[in-house]
Amino acid sequence: MKTHNQAIPLTPANSNGESRIIKTAALFTFRGLRAIVEAAKTVPGLVVDAASDVRDAWEESNSSPKP
Repeated sequence: MKTHNQAIPLTPANSNGESRIIKTAALFTFRGLRAIVEAAKTVPGLVVDAASDVRDAWEESNSSPKP
């Protein structure tokens, strides 16, 4: 009697279409996160500019001359 050893996969193999959908979704998510991180890097500069503009506007709004 002959016996044949054959490996049995422990997890079912995903079809090619399912793995592509997951990869596409992961790539879309990671690219979006990277874009958000890059955009967040500009926020400190914007806050500094806004604070400077508010300070200048406050000083210019004081119409009474200083003695």
